[in-house]
Amino acid sequence: MDEVTEPAAPAFSNATQLAMSSFVGPARLVRRLYHFAVTTPGKLFTVTLILTVALAAAGLSMSNTSANRHAALDDLLNSTEPMSNAAHHLYTNLSLADTVATTGFVQAGVESEANRERYNEAIDAASVAATQSVLGTNSDDARIRELVTYIQRELPVYTALVEKARTNHRAGNAVANSYMSNASSLMRDKILPAASELFSLTSAKVKEQQQRLTSPQWVPLSGLVAALSFLLIAQWWLWRLTRRRFNRGFLTASVLLFLALTWASAANFATWSSGYHGFETVSRPWDSLTASRIEAQQTRTSETLALVLRSSESDMSVRFSSTLYSISNALEDYEAALADDDIPINDPALLPAAKQAAQEWEDSHEEFMNALADGDYDKAIYEATVSTPNGSPTAASAFDDVDNSLAGLISEARVSMRSYLEQGLNAMTMVSTMVFLLTSGAIIAVWLGIRPRLQEYL
Repeated sequence: MDEVTEPAAPAFSNATQLAMSSFVGPARLVRRLYHFAVTTPGKLFTVTLILTVALAAAGLSMSNTSANRHAALDDLLNSTEPMSNAAHHLYTNLSLADTVATTGFVQAGVESEANRERYNEAIDAASVAATQSVLGTNSDDARIRELVTYIQRELPVYTALVEKARTNHRAGNAVANSYMSNASSLMRDKILPAASELFSLTSAKVKEQQQRLTSPQWVPLSGLVAALSFLLIAQWWLWRLTRRRFNRGFLTASVLLFLALTWASAANFATWSSGYHGFETVSRPWDSLTASRIEAQQTRTSETLALVLRSSESDMSVRFSSTLYSISNALEDYEAALADDDIPINDPALLPAAKQAAQEWEDSHEEFMNALADGDYDKAIYEATVSTPNGSPTAASAFDDVDNSLAGLISEARVSMRSYLEQGLNAMTMVSTMVFLLTSGAIIAVWLGIRPRLQEYL
């Protein structure tokens, strides 16, 4: 017999041989898995594995997004909304401080202690609110921090001008009028516009977060719907394969997943309903009431300064009419929200009191302007500065009633807005945990349901 010898050169290169030896194992495993998958028990196992992945993906997606949304709603309720409310207090207290300062300036004799204390309280409240306005900011809120810094820098300048006006007024120096006019101009032309922008930015941030966090979770919900559809299809396929009408495990899994879908859908609907419809309805009167209160305070400042600056009567009348129109519209917005049952009525007397106060302010303002036109300076000062609790309404007392009524209505509107945010937060409570538990139970039920069918082939 001929001697068998090795070939002079191998049939494959070393690299080819290495590649073949590296992939031969995985290729053999793939062939075995394929041959197993085309068998009946392999099909049962494969379908169960696909269902497990689908259920786990849908459950984890809904659970994680619900947990993240709950945390974001909690941050909105306890950080962003209080920041916006602080900006609101900053805006209104700055305007109120200017109004009180001018009222005290034109009072006959030495400024009353009550008026001075009210001014100090407004300045203190504004200073605290300025600090609170930046507590909930992040890296995207550079403009908010810039505005707060500007207000905190200019506020001492304003208070210094007011003190100079008071000092010169007590000394009888005519330059006091100039100091007071400059202080009021600084407040109305620079500080208040910055506070207004700050309030607008923080309010917009609240609305943006509220709209984003109360929109339905379409992607996670569609994942649950798809997983439930896969379960139903698998149930039909299993019936065709085994000729058994129902599989208890698959049926239990379908019920559990349906409960998870129902729970998540109900929570999403409740969040959307309370957030989108209720919050939007309540926020309109809150915005208009705030704007009308600021406008009323600035008009009151102009009304008081008319004693020392001799403003044009026609300009003053136009501005006052515009303010009353804004107040009327704001009260109508609030009344419309009450008609829709979107604002709980905690103090029914506030709205009628605000309307009556606005009417009294209009009447007393006319008396004030008539006194100025007739040259009756003493009566004009009385109307502009004196507030008698049991006497006939003056411009000063009527404005105080208007301001207090608007402040009360704003507080009521804010409570209602927060209640809608809390409803959205409560609706998302336990959604993450329940969806996770229900989908986990569905996965276990699927494997328990398929186990007897697999055992039939062992």
